[in-house]
Amino acid sequence: MSAENKELIKQLRKNIELNKQIINNLKEFFGTYLSDFLKMYRNANEEKDEELKEILARQDQIFSKFHDLMKEE
Repeated sequence: MSAENKELIKQLRKNIELNKQIINNLKEFFGTYLSDFLKMYRNANEEKDEELKEILARQDQIFSKFHDLMKEE
């Protein structure tokens, strides 16, 4: 195996490890902090304007997609 291939493999292994760390951080964020924050925020104030309701609905969609992706893995 050439030195160039060895260096490429080494870089790919670093990238894979970095990607694993990113995925784990996303799982932690979407699995704990974000869901806790959204629950707390929703419970804090029942009267919300339409724009805020739309933002929360969008956040719920994003959270749901990440949750589904994490279940697939």
